[in-house]
Amino acid sequence: MATIYSSAAWRDHIYTVDMDISHTEEIHFSKKLTWKSRQPDVDTCRMKGKHKDECHNFIKVLLKKNDDTLFVCGTNAFSPSCRTYKRDTLEFLGDEFSGMARCPYDAKHANVALFAEGKLYSATVTDFLAIDAVIYRSLGDSPTLRTVKHDSKWLKEPYFVQALDYDNYIYFFFREISVEYHSMGKVVLPRVARVCKNDMGGSQRVLEKQWTSFLKARLNCSVPGDSHFYFNILQAVTHVIHINGRDIVLATFSTPYNR
Repeated sequence: MATIYSSAAWRDHIYTVDMDISHTEEIHFSKKLTWKSRQPDVDTCRMKGKHKDECHNFIKVLLKKNDDTLFVCGTNAFSPSCRTYKRDTLEFLGDEFSGMARCPYDAKHANVALFAEGKLYSATVTDFLAIDAVIYRSLGDSPTLRTVKHDSKWLKEPYFVQALDYDNYIYFFFREISVEYHSMGKVVLPRVARVCKNDMGGSQRVLEKQWTSFLKARLNCSVPGDSHFYFNILQAVTHVIHINGRDIVLATFSTPYNR
């Protein structure tokens, strides 16, 4: 009997769902975990001008850390926090710490995260105003690293779609505001970025505690012709799939809403 871990309505709760539905059309949950924001965090959230419906704990990260443990992060009333739970019983293991750079403050902001070789790779925003976008490595036995802060050549208002662990690299798929076509207004382009797993960061003079292996490229999905018609809004990316002897990913793209 298979089970899958899923956040229902992504607010305050996590459910263990029984996926053996061969004899019924209904899906039933076998366990329910409730993690609500503490009242002081809710009060602070309201004091900062947020609506009461925004001041909940929206679950934004739900990962299998190892065979026995789940890693969970929530917005926690605009004060992101992370916890670990037993995978089979959803028992809280008493380990709670800051979700900054691991989970967004606002449930509306996109984020991705994965564990690779015991280290957490996350892509999100690090601040209440969502100004500082980051690709971040933490936990584990390697140095904590991040992208350069407030540098539009690295990241420019990204919307993160997927993170993949492949070979010696971690790949991040996202769309962002282009810096190449700034004279044309806010042009959105799809990107893929890559960092090396063995990146140890720079020196005290250059890129200290920052990635030294960060690369990114534009993804091109277009209809050829005299004037290319581009599908620049990256919507979804699969995990790595092995087809015809090659490792590939499949992605879906759309046009901007005003096209």
